[in-house]
Formats: sequence, C-alpha cells, structure tokens
Amino acid sequence: MQYIADHFFFVIGFLIMAGLFNVATGGAYTSEAQLSSLIGYLTWRVAAGIIRGIVGSVSNDAQWGTLEQIWLSGSRPISVIVARAIALVAFFTVRILIIALFIVPVLRISINFPLHTLPGALLLYLLTLISPFGVALILTGLQLVYKNVEALAFPLATILLFLTGALSPLDGIPVLYTLSRFLPISIGVDLLRDLLVDGISFSTIILQPAFLGLLLNSAVYLGVGWLVINWAKGKVLAQGSLAHY
Repeated sequence: MQYIADHFFFVIGFLIMAGLFNVATGGAYTSEAQLSSLIGYLTWRVAAGIIRGIVGSVSNDAQWGTLEQIWLSGSRPISVIVARAIALVAFFTVRILIIALFIVPVLRISINFPLHTLPGALLLYLLTLISPFGVALILTGLQLVYKNVEALAFPLATILLFLTGALSPLDGIPVLYTLSRFLPISIGVDLLRDLLVDGISFSTIILQPAFLGLLLNSAVYLGVGWLVINWAKGKVLAQGSLAHY
C-alpha cells in the first residue's frame, strides 16, 4: 500500500504541476515541454531516492544493530554502499517507468525519439546519477560522525527539484542557471532533453562542453563523497563511536 500511495502522490504531483505550467503559459505548455519536464522530474525522483535511501540505510543499520557488523567486518563498507546504490537505481528506475506509464497517456505526451537513442540516453542517465550518489556518500559520512544528519536528506533532495531545472529549463534565469551547473543532475537532465526532446544526436552531445561538464560534475561529487566517507570511517573507528546512536 505504501508503494501504491507513493506512486499516486508523484503522479498527481506532476499532473498538478503540469496544470499550473499550462495556466502560467496561457495554454502554451506543449507536449515537448511536458516531456522535457517529465524527464527532469523522473530523473530527480531517482536521484532523491538514492540520497534518502543510502543515508537512511545507515540509521536503519544502527536501529537493527547491524551497523557495527558491516563497518567492522572484513568486507569493505563502501562495497555495501555501492551495492545498495545499484539496487536503489534499479528499484527507482522501475518505479519511474510505472509513473511514466500513467502520466504519458493522461497528458497525451508524444514520445517520438527513435529506439537507437536509448543506449545513449541510458549512459547519460547513469552518469547523471553519479553526482547524487556522491552527495549520498557525503551525508552518510556526516551521519556516521554526527548521528543526526539523516534529517537533512529530505529537504536537500526537495531543494534539488527546484534549483536544478528539473521541472523546467533555467536558461531564462541567468543566476539560477549558473548555480544549477554546480548542482547534481542539472547538466545531465539538460543533455537528456537535448537527446530525447530536441533530437540532437548522441555523437554530437558527447562533443559539447556540457558533456565534459557532466563528467567533471560527477567526478567532483564522487571524489568528495569518497573522501568524506573514508574520513568518517577513520574518525568513528578511532573514537569508538560507531554504535553511539
């Protein structure tokens, strides 16, 4: 029932947003614009699920008494986190496909991109999700050390919906557009729109500066996340505070 309610919430949420956009644009919220918004909305949904899921798993491990077993065992804790991230990506990808199956026919969104664009779209999608994984590593490390960071995951994920241009491109707002270039998912969502909405070929996209920006953005967040999680592990093991929740 929880998953059904969750799907209902996100479907209704997008439909309400689409209605508001249509009113605000005087009925000029075209099928292409709706598809553009849907791509950003669904990508954000997966990113938010990764951030909240990984950080929340640390608190769950503490409550279930498995946190010390994972972090003090012979296996590398980062391997456990990566495995969870892969599972979360698969899980939320299936969920957003279900959400799309409801939204697309209701709004009569035209899906015109050819099938041969899908491998490129998948690569861009996965590259886009590296930066929220890096954010999840940062918050997980802080959660291990300071114990009360999980509460920040939800508002942070929600803020990303509005500041990354997930709902609508930010090209017309220079300040926000510049800021969004430094945030997770923003560049990746724009490139997915270029490929799936504007019909720009993948071979052209990978030659654009924005693609290099996506790689750099993902690498920075992943690198910082890796440093924070390893710093946190060393700190809690040195202090013996791993289970002090």
